[in-house]
Amino acid sequence: LTMASQHHHPLLTTIAQWAWSTDPSPLVTPTTCLSTLPLLSTPCLLRLLAKLIGIAIIAASCINKAPVLHNIYSSKSALGLSPTSTYGEVIMYSNAAFYNLRRGNPFTAYGETFMVMVQTVVVVLMIWRYGEEKKGGRTNNVGVVCGAYLVYLFVVFYVLTQDTIYILMVYNPIVLLTSRGSQILANHQQKQTGAQSLATTGMNLTGSLIRTVTTIKEVGWDFHILRSYGVSITLNMILFTQIVMYRENTKRMLDDIKQKKKE
Repeated sequence: LTMASQHHHPLLTTIAQWAWSTDPSPLVTPTTCLSTLPLLSTPCLLRLLAKLIGIAIIAASCINKAPVLHNIYSSKSALGLSPTSTYGEVIMYSNAAFYNLRRGNPFTAYGETFMVMVQTVVVVLMIWRYGEEKKGGRTNNVGVVCGAYLVYLFVVFYVLTQDTIYILMVYNPIVLLTSRGSQILANHQQKQTGAQSLATTGMNLTGSLIRTVTTIKEVGWDFHILRSYGVSITLNMILFTQIVMYRENTKRMLDDIKQKKKE
């Protein structure tokens, strides 16, 4: 088998279809890119790198919320986490995941939003388990939140059409500002960040920066997606700074909670 041949190994053809078949550029197609082997053309190489980076981001996102979950479980407290902020995060990641899904975008361009969405739901469950709310109020709250999310899913998959699905991303910056903004405000008022994690916030910040580039390569200049990443980068930088600033206060607070639990 020579590189000049029009026939390639089936595995190579499959990889080419995965890497280059959805690129909007006429310079990047499976046939064109395979014909440049063994040295890929610059457009083909950039597209392949965007795909591989996307896979790496998705893999890393599988443990995105692990530090937060560890902090909650080890302290048996969700103090410092804003329920409103966490609910907003679930909607934010759901909007991004379902928008891309409905648009038919490559999974490597948004897969981490699914992974982080599921983990954020687990954070919500742990807030309900270890939160400070009284049991009766918490039960009512759980019912309202679950009911609202079911209505949301119905609207996303049965009401919104291909012509109106963009609404999810139009409202995402508002959801993002509300959720992260409420957490930033709570941090400022309490002068501590509780169970929030520097590692998780750092991953969110880095991921948004990288995703801005890979989205342009894989999806194109989708204004709604790129605007959300811009807002996310700004708010994550603020949260990251707060976690560093209030680190000592947070450590003292968590130590006090652990001591009280032992007593």
